[in-house]
Amino acid sequence: MRFLTITILIFLSCTKLFAQESRSVMLEHVEYAISNNPDLKAMDLKYQQALEKIPQVKALPDPTFSAGVFIQPIETRVGAQKAKLSISQMFPWFGTLGAKEQQASLQAHAIYLKYLDARSKLELKVTNSWLDLILTDHKIHFTKKRVEVLDLLEKQSLKRYESDQTDMVNVLYIQMLKEELISKLELFKDKRTTQQTAFNKILNRDLSMYVNTPLDDSFLLSSMKPYEGLIFANHNRIKSWNQMVESAQFGEKASKLNALPKFGLGLDYAILSKRNDMDVSDNGQDAIMPMLSISIPIFRKKNKATIKFNQLKQQEYQQLKISELNQLQLEKQQALELYKTGSRDLKLYENLLTKAKQSYEILSSSYESSVKRYEEVLNMQQKIWIYEQKQIEAQIKVQKSLAQFKYLDANQSLEK
Repeated sequence: MRFLTITILIFLSCTKLFAQESRSVMLEHVEYAISNNPDLKAMDLKYQQALEKIPQVKALPDPTFSAGVFIQPIETRVGAQKAKLSISQMFPWFGTLGAKEQQASLQAHAIYLKYLDARSKLELKVTNSWLDLILTDHKIHFTKKRVEVLDLLEKQSLKRYESDQTDMVNVLYIQMLKEELISKLELFKDKRTTQQTAFNKILNRDLSMYVNTPLDDSFLLSSMKPYEGLIFANHNRIKSWNQMVESAQFGEKASKLNALPKFGLGLDYAILSKRNDMDVSDNGQDAIMPMLSISIPIFRKKNKATIKFNQLKQQEYQQLKISELNQLQLEKQQALELYKTGSRDLKLYENLLTKAKQSYEILSSSYESSVKRYEEVLNMQQKIWIYEQKQIEAQIKVQKSLAQFKYLDANQSLEK
């Protein structure tokens, strides 16, 4: 038993359950996701579409060309008018096209800011999914080790039972614990398969591709502490709504200008034939006539409705911005709570683990003298394993909270 106890203690001291990936591996996964994630690609295409709207709204309407032939020529002083060619171009009121261009440009920039935010969210999503995989892998690794130790204990107990040094109930108790752990191990493996599928889905690759995770302490993403004084005025999610408010303002301006008269410039060209009955000056000379036209906006209900529509849009975007700001504040508070909970649990289980190991040593030595029951030794050993697993879970909480703070902070300067 003493040899087995030393073996267990060596295992417990050497197995560090703070496990995740190295920074470089994480960046590789993030870069792959950014390059291949279909949702992010769709958002980039949406931005490209918005850019294509800019030259559409700032373009003048197509010029108008017409041609006519007189079936019965019209006689004039300088000859008979045979045909007439006309070309004209309409122009909106001064500043209308500029306002529409600004509106479309701001809308496109708002979509671009949302794209940047989606890219940051994707990095956060990859990180959290990766941490979930790491936690499950360590649970699997640790449970396997526990089963191995229980196998050794079972063999040791059987030998002691054969030599009448222990009761059969101790052997059965170890077998019960081992069967429970084997069942948990299968559950963890099934959970890992689901998490691996979800991770590969984010990266848009073969869902069955195996994902390797590190089993050392190089996984630490950062040792920083969260900055609680985050202000979200420059966050991309807030700036995006600011851009939409401004675009609606230019939409209102364009609607007001669109309600003003439009004017057109044109040119008429009349083809004349020469007169044969008399000789006059400019005989048969074709006629050129410049034209000016102005539209009269009599029906104004449509324009008034468009102006009101853009005014209501501004109010809508302002309310959505306030809602977004409140959501960011909530996300910050949730991340801070997760960080504090993880840090607090980490300290707690470090302290409990130290005491549990001390208790285990005492109980093990007492068991050698047959002072304590065998069940108490195993229960204390179980507590050690549970506390070490809780340490991993606490560390994962801390890392997830830091990843959330990284998103909330870095997202503000990503556009640079």
